[in-house]
Amino acid sequence: MEAIGTQDFKILRGLNLSHKAEESIIKEFVVEMDAVRWQEIESCKERFLKDGIDPHNSLYMYPEVADSWIRSKNYGVDPYQTKLGKNLSSRELMSLIRDKASMIDIAYEFIGKNIDLLTTSNYHMCLTDENGILLFSAGEKNKIETFEAINAVPGAIWTEELIGTNCHSMCINLKRPVQLIGPYYYCKVVEDNIGSGTPIMDEDGKVIGVLLVISVASPEKQVAQTNLLSWVISAGLAIESELRLKKQSYFLGLANKTLKSTMEVIGEGCIILDWRMNIAYINREAADIFNIKDKEAIGKPFKKLCKSNLPINDVLETGKTINKFETVFDSLKHQSYDVDIEPLVNNDNSRNTNGLFLRIRKLHQGQKNEKATDQEKDSFSSIIGNSKPLQIVIHNARNVANHDGGVLLIGESGTGKELFARAIHDESRRNGPYIAINCASIPKSLFESELFGYEGGAFTGAERRGRIGKIELARGGTLFLDEIGEMPLELQPVLLRVLEDKQIMRVGGTKYISLDFKVVAATNKDLWKMVLNKEFREDLYFRLAVFKLTIPPLRSRGNDINKLAETFIKESYDKGKFMKCPVLSPEVCDIFLNYDWPGNVRQLKNVITYALAMVTGNTIKKNHLPSEFFDTLWSKSTGESDDIKSVDDLTSMERIEIEAIKDAMKKTGKNVKDASELLGLGRSTVYRKLKQYNIEF
Repeated sequence: MEAIGTQDFKILRGLNLSHKAEESIIKEFVVEMDAVRWQEIESCKERFLKDGIDPHNSLYMYPEVADSWIRSKNYGVDPYQTKLGKNLSSRELMSLIRDKASMIDIAYEFIGKNIDLLTTSNYHMCLTDENGILLFSAGEKNKIETFEAINAVPGAIWTEELIGTNCHSMCINLKRPVQLIGPYYYCKVVEDNIGSGTPIMDEDGKVIGVLLVISVASPEKQVAQTNLLSWVISAGLAIESELRLKKQSYFLGLANKTLKSTMEVIGEGCIILDWRMNIAYINREAADIFNIKDKEAIGKPFKKLCKSNLPINDVLETGKTINKFETVFDSLKHQSYDVDIEPLVNNDNSRNTNGLFLRIRKLHQGQKNEKATDQEKDSFSSIIGNSKPLQIVIHNARNVANHDGGVLLIGESGTGKELFARAIHDESRRNGPYIAINCASIPKSLFESELFGYEGGAFTGAERRGRIGKIELARGGTLFLDEIGEMPLELQPVLLRVLEDKQIMRVGGTKYISLDFKVVAATNKDLWKMVLNKEFREDLYFRLAVFKLTIPPLRSRGNDINKLAETFIKESYDKGKFMKCPVLSPEVCDIFLNYDWPGNVRQLKNVITYALAMVTGNTIKKNHLPSEFFDTLWSKSTGESDDIKSVDDLTSMERIEIEAIKDAMKKTGKNVKDASELLGLGRSTVYRKLKQYNIEF
């Protein structure tokens, strides 16, 4: 066996040599085979197999081969077998080929360029994976058929444990090129072969495959095999290089795509400058600031785009980041901005700056431009309704929007808590984005990485470049924590610390990142009851609930119900689904007002969607409503859940309630609508109470 030493192979892999130079280096490691040596090795193997004589004692044996013979014998490998190894199933082989597709494609391309040489020289080339499983072979047809006869086919498992000492297993074990000649092979059926193999390694020095060329051996023919080993090593190094380039290209494209996607949704201006201070990347936010199209800005000198006196030279000279530099750009003289300027350094520890990253944020509202004025509208305009309970909440929400304390929105499912959260964000006039997180939808195991982000390689499966967390994305804006009651108890202290310190550390990170954001949380649970039951942290509750806003359920909003229904109908009409806008019949309006709406606004929208699908004319009638809607309505109206009680069964509170309702009905002349407004209750609630207490109206 001829083998290049590990250190010498590392040197060879690190050089960019010509084929002749490589061949010259390799010749130093080749010992020519002659008839005497061939016969002595055969005799050594026979003594070892029959009498157990240690092969290390032979002058013609390499210690690595002797070690392999001994292992092969201990594995119970039959040296006289005529069909070698085992085979993967078809499904296993297809899966392996998919996993190794990149290496196979590159090796195929190389073989395609050299197939004439293989066939005319009677060579047989193989590619295996890191476990010695054959992936494919190529060469002269008769040669391939000869090897297939001994099971050298794709999917054949040819490991040392199954077929004994062989060239590619030696490459895998030694992590260096090997030329295994004739009788050094353990099994007799391949004893006339010369195998010249080289490991294919990834960037971490891990073997991922072996490239192997087989030729027929004899003592006389061996002299010419030096060139073959040199050729195989060159091919292996070329495949390694191509694999790395392909992988780097893939990850670079993925990283660029991820980076650009993040920069486009971050809600701030982002610019990357190359080493010449030309614009290499600009997102739409930054392009709008400078009144230029992003594609037109690429390649332009930044100083031509921005006349402001930014401390770019200071960052280039010191290599240190400058944060929150206040400036006014020529394109928007009435608007001040904060600019972070961060150097982009080389990865060679030289600290040489090869570019800059600029992050631009609005500092304060200032005078608005014409475009902003045209788009300006009431932040709460999307919340429809004029009922007193709703207007009180809207008024309070406006008041708290510009305060720093946490806002806790409390309300049943479907009441529109997220609409309020978004309106509070818009009203606050914050420069950053609105980022919503549903605490119930994130798996516990991913909670920290989703909220805080992570550095590249922080855990198995992590993206190589890392990922920005949702909290960091909300920098300068609003973080909406929906269904906060579902947050795992063990993670609540981590969130509390973030809210108190206004800084985070990414998973796997080593430094804290300062953040400024407004937090709005929402729940349909009784959080205070959860606190008393030790199901929610008290300190986190008080941090989130500086301002508590209770969103009224639909059943307590009176005529808002029909106004919302009409709005949903008009939305459908505006989309061109009807020639004439449908209307609600008086009967349906009355039914809606007397219904409890357990699903609130979301349920009302679903009912309207159903009714619009059923209506044939221009009027939505009772028969156009879903049957499930009537099942629920009937159970409520007949009092299945609220049985009529006798006077003797009433509690003192119920007696007081009855008197209040009777008094309101008397003052309003038995007008349920006016009585409900006087009592501060929804009309449907008053109807239900009248029936529950058997009060005439």
